[in-house]
Amino acid sequence: MAEVLRSVTLRARENGAGVAYVGAADGRDLTWRALAHYASGLRALGRERRLPPRARIGIVAGDPLAFAAVYLGVLAAGLTAAPIDPRLTPAELGATADRLRLDVLVSDCPAELPPLPAAELWDAGGDRPAVLRWGGRGGSGAWPSSGAAIRPAVLLTSSGTTGRPKGIGLSEWQLLHAARRVAGHHRLGPGERGYNPLPLFHVNAQVMGLLATLVGGGSLVLDRRFEADAYWERVARWSPTWLNTVPAVLAALAGRPAPPARVTDRIRFARSASAPLPAATQRAFTGVTGVTVLETYGMTEAAGQITANPLEVARRREGSVGLPVEVGLAVLGPGGRPAGPGELGMVALRGRQVAARYLDAGDDGTERARPARDASGWLPTGDLGVRDEDGFVHLSGRADDVINRGGEKIFPQEVENVLLGHPAVRSAAVVAAPHERLGQVPVALVTVDPAAARSGDLVAALHELCARRLARYKRPAGIDIAAALPTGPTGKVLRRRVREELAR
Repeated sequence: MAEVLRSVTLRARENGAGVAYVGAADGRDLTWRALAHYASGLRALGRERRLPPRARIGIVAGDPLAFAAVYLGVLAAGLTAAPIDPRLTPAELGATADRLRLDVLVSDCPAELPPLPAAELWDAGGDRPAVLRWGGRGGSGAWPSSGAAIRPAVLLTSSGTTGRPKGIGLSEWQLLHAARRVAGHHRLGPGERGYNPLPLFHVNAQVMGLLATLVGGGSLVLDRRFEADAYWERVARWSPTWLNTVPAVLAALAGRPAPPARVTDRIRFARSASAPLPAATQRAFTGVTGVTVLETYGMTEAAGQITANPLEVARRREGSVGLPVEVGLAVLGPGGRPAGPGELGMVALRGRQVAARYLDAGDDGTERARPARDASGWLPTGDLGVRDEDGFVHLSGRADDVINRGGEKIFPQEVENVLLGHPAVRSAAVVAAPHERLGQVPVALVTVDPAAARSGDLVAALHELCARRLARYKRPAGIDIAAALPTGPTGKVLRRRVREELAR
């Protein structure tokens, strides 16, 4: 029996009427018994349709409860879950389905999907999915995924912030091992309840939310999206004990009125992941809300969590993403040698927990697998950082983002943290701009408090702040104010679009 199926069956047997997942906005819930029933129905339908093992099932669901049921049902059935951003246009969705060679598309809004002749269409609603449109096999009798280069439990794509997204396959063992690491480190037992407004088509909410709840036996409140105006109202309604957040969420909440103490009394921590957390944002959020922040670091290739700060507040280190949590981690210097404490290098991962291969999928339906690790078994993350004497990891930014100003290396995160030190600044992104003599110079795009945006002296004040806090070569050559920074679904800044905006 598959591990996810075993876990769902066990939860239904032990606590069938207990609530597993709750819709934050409307109060609908999914009990363990209902989840087990749905998973059984999805398995039966897969057999009826004679789907091959690990057939690729695209999941397009805006309703978080529908997503949870389909995602866990697909894993329990021994099929491959391929979550897709429900905000894609019909053209984008069709291209994604073709590129990933999906056998089935399951949706809670199937009428809104484009015609996909190669894939079957299933309606996610009801006690189990229902077939709406046959497909899957052409004249050869083969499914679209026939001859696939990889057949994982979950097929995800990288964020694509630095280039074309690549496919990342994770096994059922890798997913559940990561979920157990999260549940164990964060102590997510049966009495715990999380609140997650993050997108479920990303690994963070899948593993840290859905699967950690499954293995821990608690419950999880799911929201369609982050809404700052409704956030504390929903927290008050559902009384979670922990919050799943990203820096963009924390920054938005830090700029709003403080919630009453009765709303935050039960919250043990706000977990931050998916992007670097500026120290100023962390301090501002805790100062306003009284809720401490547990900073972590993860990536899709590791099924989410890589490092985390200690659960005990006194042992956490501001500015650090914490210690490795049951995963091999090293900071490698030039030539791949281990870097010493405090020495900058490339963060690399190793172990069974880490993806072994990437999937390159062409627009013409061809695909190939290529190694994700080097000859020594290390997967380079692309993140630069150091480890201190106690092993805590401090990230400096992406290797691709380092700015080379006439031979001088500038780390955008350092400059961003200085800009965020100004009380009017809400967010900041520093990127490279071309320069005729120096090659590159740093330039900055910031968002600010609306009242401050009307001040003509703000940009001058920011330049003055940088002059006091940064060496001359690190100071931004230009600082622009924007209404918002271009970000992805998890709040990660899209630096390519920042460069485009500043180049206009």
